[in-house]
Amino acid sequence: MLTFAVRNRVALIAAFVLLPRLAWFAMLGGSLPSPDRDQRFYLRLADSFAAGNGLSFSEETAWYKSVFREDSFVAENWSGESGYLFGVIPAGEPTAAIEPGYPLLLGLLFLLTGPVAGAVFMVNCAAALLGAWAVWKLVGTGWGEGAGITAALAWTVYPYFVYYTAYAMTDSLHISLLPVVIWLTVRASDTGRGGLLAGASSGILFLFRSTVLFIVPVQAAYLLIRRRWRAGAALIAAFAACCLPWVVRNQIELGAPILLPTKGSLNLWMRNNPEALEIEGQNLPDWIMDGLKRPELMAYPSMEGLETELERSTALSERAAEFMMANPVLITYLSARRFLEFMSPIGGTMGGLGPALVGFVTYLPLLAAALVETFRRRRDGRVLFMAAVFAAYAGMHSLSHGGVRYRLPVDTVLIILATLMLARRLRWKGAEDA
Repeated sequence: MLTFAVRNRVALIAAFVLLPRLAWFAMLGGSLPSPDRDQRFYLRLADSFAAGNGLSFSEETAWYKSVFREDSFVAENWSGESGYLFGVIPAGEPTAAIEPGYPLLLGLLFLLTGPVAGAVFMVNCAAALLGAWAVWKLVGTGWGEGAGITAALAWTVYPYFVYYTAYAMTDSLHISLLPVVIWLTVRASDTGRGGLLAGASSGILFLFRSTVLFIVPVQAAYLLIRRRWRAGAALIAAFAACCLPWVVRNQIELGAPILLPTKGSLNLWMRNNPEALEIEGQNLPDWIMDGLKRPELMAYPSMEGLETELERSTALSERAAEFMMANPVLITYLSARRFLEFMSPIGGTMGGLGPALVGFVTYLPLLAAALVETFRRRRDGRVLFMAAVFAAYAGMHSLSHGGVRYRLPVDTVLIILATLMLARRLRWKGAEDA
C-alpha cells in the first residue's frame, strides 16, 4: 500500500485534497456555511475590488450596519455613526482595515466567475493543494518518501482543514501557506540557498494574515543559529520587498505608510475589554472585576474631530493600550485563559459538540505524539524550528485571540511530528532518530 502511494503520490494527494472538500461543498448545497463569522467582511472587499473600486467599503454597507446593528453597547458605538464601519473605517474611501491578499485574490477570481460561492471553494482548494505539496516535500526530503506521503495525506483529510475550505476568510489560506513557509525555511537552512524564497513566502503569507509577522524573527534566528548568514539576510530582504507595495499604497491612499491593518485596534480594544467579552459570553471572575483600574477606559473613545481611518484607529488603540497597562492582573489572567483555549480541543471560536469530538479524537492524540517526538528528536534543528513556530503562535495568540481556530495553522506541526513517530516505530527508511 505504501509503495503504491509513493509511486502515485501526486494523483493520490490531489484526490485526497479534492474528494472530501467536494463532498463537504455538496453537503452545503453550494452555499457558504454558517455561522457567518467574518465572511461578509472579505466578500464585500473582494466585490469592491472586482467592481473597480479598490479596497473600500460601500456607503450602502455602512448604512446597512448602522440601521440593522445589534442591540449592544459595542455595536452602538461602532455602528451608530453614519458613514463609518465599526466607528473607524470611512465608507466609500480606500481602507487598510484588513490585509489585502485574500480580497485581491478572490476579487480577481470574481472577475471571471462573478461573486459566487464556488469561487471561494476554488481558491481554498488550490491553496490546500499547495499546502499538501509543501508538507510532502518537507517531510519526504528530510525523513523519507514514506513519511512524506503519509504526512501529506494526513494533512489533506484533517477535519478542521476540510471544514474551513468552504469559508470565505483567510483561515484556509493561512493553514495552507504556513507549510510552504516552514518547508522553504528548512530548505534554506539545509542548503544555505533559498533565503529569498523563504522570505517571499513569509511576505506573501503576511499579506493574507498580518499576525504572522512574529514568525519572521523565528525564521531569521533559525538561519543565523545555523550560520546561514546570507540566507538570513536574503529572507529579511525578500519579506520587506513583499510588504513594500502594500506600505506604499497606504502612503499614497491614506497618507501614512501603514503596515499592520487598522482593524487590529478594534481587536485590541475588544479582546481585553471585560464589557465586550461579556457580550460574547466570556464572564470574568469577581476578583478580577473588583480589581479593575481606570474602568472609564472601557468606554468607546469619542471620535469627535477625528475623520480619517488612521486617526480613529490610533485613538482606539491608544485607549486599549492604556487600559491594558493599567490592569496587568486582568491581562495576565486573559493571556493564561487564551493559552488554554488555544491548546484545548474545544472552546473559543470552534465550540460545540461536533468540534469537541473531532478535537478529542484527532487533535489530542496528535498533540501527545508530537510532544513525545519533539523530546526524542530534540537535537534535530528542523524539529526544534517547527516546535518554535508552534510556541510562537501559542504565545502571540495568548496575547490576542484565544480559541481553536487560531491554532489550526500550527496543527500542521503536530501532524508532521506524529507522522515521524509512526514512521520511526514502523522503521521506515529515512525516519530514524536524528
